[in-house]
Amino acid sequence: MTMAEIKPKKVLDQEWVILMRAAREIGLQKEEVRSFLRQDREPTSMNVHK
Repeated sequence: MTMAEIKPKKVLDQEWVILMRAAREIGLQKEEVRSFLRQDREPTSMNVHK
C-alpha cells in the first residue's frame, strides 16, 4: 500500500451527528439546515448591535 492509498480517518463530532440525524428524522432538507446555520452570519435588524 502506498501513501497515496492511505486515507486519513475523519473524526466527526458526535453531538453534530446527533443533531443532523434529528434534522433528517423530522424531514429537514440539507438546504434548510444550511440556511438556518447561515442566519447568525448574515446581519439583520434583529442581531445588529449599535
